[in-house]
Amino acid sequence: MGIKQGNDMIRSGDFAGAIREYRKIPKNDPLYRFAEFNIAWAKRQLLVGAQGVTGTSASSPESTLAGPKISIVMPVFNVSPYLDACILSVRYQTYTNFELIIVDDASTDNGRDIIRMHADLDSRIRVIHLNHNTLGGAGIPSNIGISAATGTYIGFVDSDDWVTELAFEKMVAAAERHQADIIIGGFRTFVEHSRCYSESYDLQAFEKLPADEVFTARSCPETFRISPVPWRKLYRRSFLEGNRIAYPEGDYFYEDNPLHWFVLASHGKLVKIDEIISYHRMAREGQTMGAADYKLAAMCSHINTVACFLAEHVDLPTDQCVVDEFYDYCYRSSWISSRQERDEVKAIIGKRIAQIVERNRKKFPAVNLRANFDERIKEFSEGYPQHDLTIVIPTYNCEDFVEETIHCALNVPGIKTNVLVIDDGSEDRTPEICRALEGQHNNLHFFQQRNRGAGRARNAVIPLCTGTYTFFLDADDIIDGTQLAKAVTDARTHDNDLYFMKYRIEFHEKRKVRDMFDADKAVWDGFRGATDNNELRRLAASLINYPWNRIIKSELLHDANIFFGATVVHNDIAFHWESLLAARRIGYGEDVVCTHRKFERRPQITNVSDFRRLVAFDALESTHHRIIRHRNGENLIDVWREFASNLVKWVKDRVPEDLQPQYENRKARLMDLLISLQEEEMNNV
Repeated sequence: MGIKQGNDMIRSGDFAGAIREYRKIPKNDPLYRFAEFNIAWAKRQLLVGAQGVTGTSASSPESTLAGPKISIVMPVFNVSPYLDACILSVRYQTYTNFELIIVDDASTDNGRDIIRMHADLDSRIRVIHLNHNTLGGAGIPSNIGISAATGTYIGFVDSDDWVTELAFEKMVAAAERHQADIIIGGFRTFVEHSRCYSESYDLQAFEKLPADEVFTARSCPETFRISPVPWRKLYRRSFLEGNRIAYPEGDYFYEDNPLHWFVLASHGKLVKIDEIISYHRMAREGQTMGAADYKLAAMCSHINTVACFLAEHVDLPTDQCVVDEFYDYCYRSSWISSRQERDEVKAIIGKRIAQIVERNRKKFPAVNLRANFDERIKEFSEGYPQHDLTIVIPTYNCEDFVEETIHCALNVPGIKTNVLVIDDGSEDRTPEICRALEGQHNNLHFFQQRNRGAGRARNAVIPLCTGTYTFFLDADDIIDGTQLAKAVTDARTHDNDLYFMKYRIEFHEKRKVRDMFDADKAVWDGFRGATDNNELRRLAASLINYPWNRIIKSELLHDANIFFGATVVHNDIAFHWESLLAARRIGYGEDVVCTHRKFERRPQITNVSDFRRLVAFDALESTHHRIIRHRNGENLIDVWREFASNLVKWVKDRVPEDLQPQYENRKARLMDLLISLQEEEMNNV
C-alpha cells in the first residue's frame, strides 16, 4: 500500500490501478496530499486515453505527461533566514522539468509561510508538513521525500545552501549521456558572516576521479574518500529503489555518511562532472557540523550501520577493495576521538571503533591495511575496559534522589559495569551532585545537554554504550544490584539479546510498595508456557512500555538503530516496540530488579496532564509506521492495535478540557490508520 506502488503502476500505464493504490493512503498520512495530486493526474490520463489523444506516451517515465524528470528533495527545519534564497535557486534552474518536494520537519519559525508563498507561485513545488520534529537530522524527512518522488532522478538541496543555475541541467545531461546511476559534481563552501568562499574540502580526492566517463567504486575506490554529501549528486531513482537504499533513521546526525556507503557499495554506474553544483553555507548557528564533544560519537553509530550493510552485501573477493576502504574509513574516523577534550570520552569512542572493527573482521577480513592499523585498533581496544553492562541514567531536577540511584547503579556485584549519566538541563543541584560522584568513580561518566526530554537524553549517549548489555534506569528509581547482575549473567548464558525483568512500584509519599501491575504478572505467566521467540515477542509487547524492565544487548541496540522517540512524553513507546521487533532471542527472569517510584507531589513526566499529553498521538503514529515496515511487524499487528487503542483511552482523561477537541481530532486520525491497517490485513487473508 502506498505512493510507491501507485507510482510503479503509473509508469506501467495502469492508471486505474494507480488510483486504487493512491486511495489507500489515509487522510492523516503525510503523503496524502501527494496521493490526491497523483489521483487527479491519473484521472486526466485516463480521460486523455478515452478521447484518443495521441502524440505523447503517458506511460513513459521519460515523458512530460508521466511527470517530472527530476524530483528535488529539500528537508527544512528552522532555516527561515536562508530559505528564500535556497528555494529561488531551485526555481530558477535552467532545467525546468522538475518537482521540488519540500519536507517541513515541523519548523517553529516562519519557514512555513515562506514555503507556502513559493508553493502558491510555482506549481512544481510539492509540500509535506510533518506534525512533529523527527529524530536526528535530515534523514527521516529526506526518506519521506524519496518515497514521494515521481521523477526519473532524485536530487537533494540543503535548505540553507543554494544551487548554481545550471546545476541540474548539467547533471541530467551527464546522466542521460552515460546512462549513469549517480552523477557527482563539485561544490564550494562559504562562511555565513564573511561570505568568503573556498574550494571544497575534499577537492584533492575529487580531482583524482575520472571526469565525464563511467566508473564504479570498485574501479575507483578513491570515491569512498570524497565528501559523502548528497547535495552535489543526482541519483537514478530506480537504482535507489532497486537496491533498497535510503537514509538510516535514528537520533543522530551525519546521516549522509551511511547513504554514501550504501550507494557506492551497491556498485552503480558513476560519472563525475567538473561543474560546481552547490554553494554550501558554513558556520551558521544550529548547523550540525557545530556539534561538539561527546555528540560526535554519533559517527560511531554510522560506522556500525555501514558495517551492517556491508556484512549483507559484500561479495568477496570481488569486493575486497570495498572492505579495505571500510577499515581505512574506521582508521580515519579516529579524528572523532582526537577531537574530544575529555580523556575518558576519547577512550570510550576509541573503544566503540575498536569493537566495530574487531567484530566485523571476523565477518569480512581485510587484506590491505595501513602499517599501523592493528596497533591503533589495539590501542583503542585496551584504552577503555570491557564491561558486562552499561547503565544509562537521564537526570532532570532530581537532587533528592539522584545520589542514591547512582550508588545503586555503581553497586552491582559480580559483573563489570559502567554508568553514563546524562543531565537534561537541570536547574537544581543535580549536575553538581553528579560531577562530584564522577570525580570519585572512574566508571561513572557525566554528560549534559539542554532540556529536550528523557528520551532524547538517553539517545545522546547510546552511541557511547560499550557494555555487552545496556540498561536504562530512571534517576529517581532504585535497583537490586545483585538481581541485576544475576539477570545479566542469565542473559549472557542463554545469548539473549533482549531480557525482561520483574519490577515493583513504590508510592513514595505513602511509603507503600506493590508488586508489578496485574497485566504484567499475567504476561509472566504466559512467558513460562511460550514455545518460541515469536510467542515471547507477542507476549512482551503487552507489557507496560517502561525501559527499566529489560536489558538489551548493546550490539542489537546499535545494529538495529534503536532509539527512544522524539516526544517529551511517551518517548519510551518507540524503544519498547523497536526493541521487540529487532530481538532474535528473548529471555526473562523471575527476580525483581527495579523499584519504580511514583510521586503525588513531586513533578513527574508520568503524571503530566496538560497539552504535552497530546504528543502521545505523535509517538503512536511514528511507531505505527515503523511497525508496518518491519519484517517482524506482521506478527504484532493485532497486539499493536490493542496497545494503541488502550493508550488512546488512557490519554483522554489526562488531556485538559479545552484541548478535548484536538484530542478527538487526533484520535480520529489514528483510528483511521489502525482501521485501514485492519482492512488491509483482512484483504490479505
